[in-house]
Amino acid sequence: MTQQSTCYRVEEIPLEETTLGAEDFLVPVAHFHQTIFQCFNHPFLFKVTEGETLQSVRVRLMERFKDVSEKEFEKYKFSLVSHGRMTAIGDEFAFNSSDFINNIDTDSKPLNEAHLDVFLHSRPWLGLEHAIKPPKRSRYNYVEKPVKIHNQ
Repeated sequence: MTQQSTCYRVEEIPLEETTLGAEDFLVPVAHFHQTIFQCFNHPFLFKVTEGETLQSVRVRLMERFKDVSEKEFEKYKFSLVSHGRMTAIGDEFAFNSSDFINNIDTDSKPLNEAHLDVFLHSRPWLGLEHAIKPPKRSRYNYVEKPVKIHNQ
């Protein structure tokens, strides 16, 4: 008998994103630094409306990141990441569901395990490129010196 493991993704969804309209869809979003293979923090799903511009999405994302200052958020660079390639996008970029949702041909044969893995991992996502900010330390940590005990 073989054992199969299942992995579930659990995240808190803001109340305003719990219902999707006919023109709404969810976009995977992840933080990265310099290359898309250096992801950090927790990826999440973000509700976007068909044809919505990056400028309006940026404003809503800034509201969601309450612990990031406006000055710091302005340094974030946005990219569309698909199949291991990053494409920088500007404020005029309009979100289309066809860019983020892969369509499976219903007439084709069912996906086997290998094809399903490629299908799931090739799903496009919105990348937020910015520096990794370490937690702030107290200024006293730098002044303090360790206590040395010499046994004699």
